Order: sequence, then structure tokens, then C-alpha cells
Amino acid sequence: MKKIISFAICILFTFPLLAQHGVNFRDLSYEQALEQAKLENKLLFIDCYTEWCGPCKKMMNEVFPQKAAGDFFNPRFVSVKFDMEKGEGKELSKKFDVHAYPTFLIVRTDGTVQHKLTGSSDLEGFIERVQKGLEEENTLPYQHQLYAKGEMSKQQLLAYKECLSEANDKEKAAQIYNELLEQLSDSDKMQKEFWGIYEDRSCQIGTPLFNYLLSNLTSIRENVGAEKVDNYLFPKYQKALNDYICGFQQENSLPVSELKRQVSTLNINQQEILTEMANLATLVDQQKIDKIAKIIEANVTKNDVKEIIPYVMGYRAITWQMKEPDTMYLAKLGSRLVKKIIPVIENKASSLTVEELYDYSFVFLTLEKHISKSNYTRLAAIGEKVIPQLPESQYKMFVETTFKTYKERSR
Repeated sequence: MKKIISFAICILFTFPLLAQHGVNFRDLSYEQALEQAKLENKLLFIDCYTEWCGPCKKMMNEVFPQKAAGDFFNPRFVSVKFDMEKGEGKELSKKFDVHAYPTFLIVRTDGTVQHKLTGSSDLEGFIERVQKGLEEENTLPYQHQLYAKGEMSKQQLLAYKECLSEANDKEKAAQIYNELLEQLSDSDKMQKEFWGIYEDRSCQIGTPLFNYLLSNLTSIRENVGAEKVDNYLFPKYQKALNDYICGFQQENSLPVSELKRQVSTLNINQQEILTEMANLATLVDQQKIDKIAKIIEANVTKNDVKEIIPYVMGYRAITWQMKEPDTMYLAKLGSRLVKKIIPVIENKASSLTVEELYDYSFVFLTLEKHISKSNYTRLAAIGEKVIPQLPESQYKMFVETTFKTYKERSR
């Protein structure tokens, strides 16, 4: 059985001393920074952030402190950062039309914006994005002027659209994107140089352009590269199927039967994973809760609890979606699963990791209506034996709270 859903928590630590080797953010006002950039003959780099923005913190704590970041940015930029909701940041937010966080600005010494980027990246990807904005033909002023002259080729229209998307100018980007699609021939849409049209957010499963991609998959794979195309298709179908498995599908979502048919034609590297997901999504869509329960029972003794998590999610989704649930049958089914799973945990208690306890907590959250006081007692006993020996982590904090609840319910 493949792992089709995974959980991950990244714990970030900030070490201020690292900033000495990373990007040198200076404590200057905007005007002071602009003057300093003129004196040093550099561009101005502005990090536009907010306190509540997770990706902003990731950039500040994980990306910018790296030595390689300092090696790239410090010789080229005078770098400053502003909270867009405080002090001078409020005015700069209006001045530069900042609405998404994080936003990064490359500003010339005359105050004009050369390039604008939104969203976080790893360091390698971020440097790539910034480097692109240092090349004249990719800058916003150059692109605006070229478009105004009506001299853009189809390749330049795509580059302009990508530049606007990077700057979070959604309305203008959509306009240019539609203009480009009108100009592209069927042959153009199969070429590597126009692969970017499929990476636009509007190209989703079920849209005419996505259907064109599927209809010409062999040729596009040959021209673009099978690995790139497969890595594009996999997350799209993974999300669409996962929405059904978790019960989050929308009313206008493509039917599971059609998703399953399309998956069967892909023949991508991750085919086995998608096929398993499609089968599970079909069971959820058809509300085959008994079959899902049997799969959970058959696999609960395997070493990795993550193997059953997708099926538990499917089980939960069905219980949510049942219009007239047979409560007696569900109670019997749920109790049967609880009785099957608890002994497994008891037998492996001495080797349980905090991540496994975290995942089992999700399983029992789904089945909590069917857990008796005596079984809560057994769960609490497992927690008292295992949790004190586990290393400190955010997982452990959650697990401690959960098993404390089990103990309270056992009384």
C-alpha cells in the first residue's frame, strides 16, 4: 500500500547571529535606503512583510540568514525590510500597491520599481527569481513599454504574463494570458517554449486547455520532457482525488468516475499512487464504508500507521456525507475498528514514536463516538507509559493534550 497522504511539521529556530553571514538588512527609512543605494551604486531590495505571515517568517528565519543569501544580495543591494501594517510600512504598502505577503521589491535609485516578486521560495529558487528581475528584458518598465508599442511576440507575451503574475498583478496578467491564448496555434500549445500556459492557475482539470493537454499528452511529453509533465500532472490529480477522499470536493468538481478514467490514461511515474487514490475516492463517493473499514482492519497491523490514514479520512468523509446514517451499524463498525486498533498500539507501545502517536490520535478522533470508557482507560495507560520518554517537539505538545483528554474521558 502506497503512502498517499503525509503530514509534516517544520520547526524553525531563529539564531540572530546568523544574520551576520546572511542578507544584511539595514535599519534605514525608505528615503535613507534610497540615498544609500545611490552612494553605493546598488539597487534597493525591500522585504514587505507582516507579523502574522508564516511564509514571511520562513524567509526571514530560514532563507535570508544563509551565507549564500548574503553572498548574492549584499554586493548587489542595499536591503531593508518593513512591516506593511506598522509605521512607514503603511505608506509604502500604498505607494507600491502591496496586497500579498511576502512581497519583495527591487527599486532603482530613481524610485521606480524594476521588479516585484510575491511569495516565498527556497534560497536557490528565490535567487533565480531575483536574478531574472535583474535582466533588463524581464523588468516591469521594459515589459510595460514593449507591450504599449504593440511589438510583443508570442514568446514575449508569455514572459510579460509571467512577470505580471510574479508581481501579483492578477487582472493585467489574466488579460495578457487571454491575448496570448488567442494567438497560439494548436502546434504552439505543444511546444516547450509555451509550456508556461499550462502552469497558469486557471488551467485546472476539466478546463478546455487542460483537456487539450491530455489529448496531446504524448507529443507534449516528447517536446517538454516526460519528467516535467509528470511532475505537473501528479499534484493536480493528487489534490482533486484527495478532496474526494477527505470530503472537501466542490459541487462543480469533476466526477470521480471521470477523474479515475483520466488517471488510467496518464501512465506517469506516480501512476500506482494515483490509481490507489482513485480507487479509494471511488469507495468514498459510493459510500462503501464497510469496504473501507475492512481495508483499515487488514492493514492496521502494518508498521507504518500512515498507511491507514487515507482510509480513515475516507471513512470520516462518508460519515459526514451520509444523509440518513444507520447509527446502529456505524456504532458497531466503529467499535469493531477501535477493538482492532488498540491492541496493536499496546503491543508496539515500547517502540512508538511521537509522530506515530500523533497519527493514531487522528484515527481515534475519527472514531471517538465509538470509544468506551474502558478503551479510553487503555489509551490513557499507553500515554502514561510512552509520552514521558518522548523528545520535546510540537508533536509531543499535541499528543500530551490529546492523551490528557483520554484520561479525563476514562473517569
